[in-house]
Amino acid sequence: MKKKMAVALLLITQCFFLTGLLMSNHRDKRLGVMSPQVADTAYVKSFFLRNLEVERLGELSASYYRQWVKTSDLEENKSKLWSLWVVANQARMSSFMVADSLGKEFIWELPSDERMKVETFTKGRRPLSGYPFFINLHGGGSDPSASTAWGADFNTEEWRAAKMLGRRYADAPSYYFVPRMANDKKGRWYLKPQQMAWLRAWQLAALSKEVNPNRTYILGISEGGYGSFRMGTFYADYFAGIGPMAGPETAEAAPIENLRNTAIRIEVGEDDRGFGRNQMGLDWRRRLDSASLFNPGQFKHVVNVQKGRGHGIDYKDVSSWLSQHTRKIYPDTLSFLYYPIDGAYRLGFGYVRLDHLHSADGRLLFHLVKQGNVYHVTTKTIRGQVDGKIAIYLDKVDYRKSIVVFVNGKRRFRRVVRPNLGVMIESLALFGDPERIFSGKVEVSVE
Repeated sequence: MKKKMAVALLLITQCFFLTGLLMSNHRDKRLGVMSPQVADTAYVKSFFLRNLEVERLGELSASYYRQWVKTSDLEENKSKLWSLWVVANQARMSSFMVADSLGKEFIWELPSDERMKVETFTKGRRPLSGYPFFINLHGGGSDPSASTAWGADFNTEEWRAAKMLGRRYADAPSYYFVPRMANDKKGRWYLKPQQMAWLRAWQLAALSKEVNPNRTYILGISEGGYGSFRMGTFYADYFAGIGPMAGPETAEAAPIENLRNTAIRIEVGEDDRGFGRNQMGLDWRRRLDSASLFNPGQFKHVVNVQKGRGHGIDYKDVSSWLSQHTRKIYPDTLSFLYYPIDGAYRLGFGYVRLDHLHSADGRLLFHLVKQGNVYHVTTKTIRGQVDGKIAIYLDKVDYRKSIVVFVNGKRRFRRVVRPNLGVMIESLALFGDPERIFSGKVEVSVE
């Protein structure tokens, strides 16, 4: 009898245990609690593949945004997602010749049936954190009468000069990416195909493990100065610094607001009167000096108007100055202009997703200030009409407390936000940046 009672008691205990386990599993499924293991790796990889080099990010399955991630598991999940990103980029990586000291030359296929020659090379021994990475743009320009896309001899000569100068600059250890103009008939570094090239170059360099993603720079001479200025400002959130030489841009083409957290060194000749380059250099010095004075610690810059020089100037100090600066990943103050170049808008800037905004050719200025869990967003219309919503990605916040967002002085959001897998996947696909895999976001309207 006692034996039967013991067996019955054991069965009852097991029954309660199994019931509790089932209830626990049901509760975890309902709340979306997940382990550090990413469940459907095939789907995530396919999502990454579908969103490589696109003009608008695709939609991720809503179920991923309900898969909550414990804060203690965030780093492990970031690592697993980055591993999936690496796998998804294998085909792209095969087009990227990892540099060595002798130099590697290859050709990239770009949108609009353009092709770009590239040479990469390294100087010095690789630091443990990775090489500083320089995108170095040559001078030259357009030749509408060129017989082929690479038919302008002056661009070929300028490319050779850029490679030679890059090897001479006293910035070792360093990793150089030196492209040749893809289409001499157009002769510009900022058109849509070129925009894709710089984003690809940055992302693949980061994937190579050879480069420190927080020490990346873009610089150039003459036409390359204009290009590095425009593209360095447009993609300022990727670069620690930009170095335009003999090619200062207009205030409209390179908005100063984007340079709040990105260092810039401008070199121009005192007597370089072509296209008003010397006067533009002086204007940039005045505006950057003022911005730095009223925003201590921001707008790091040097504007050197070289005395007695014309269009030919001394280039040697720029890259070594740039390499002293490190990228700011998540600054408490972020400003940028939402604007198009060659009809293309950024999908995101800094820690803000932008591709749910709508405009044909509008310009909207953003200024964000973060104070703990509170974000203050101020917008100002510069031109046209921009409406829709933005997503603010969260970092350095206390997820146990409410996130509060004000837009132009009005509170638009106040709620506890939970870290989730969907935002992590989305932000990695958006930026392709190992430092910007964010775990939470808040969406607000800018209308």
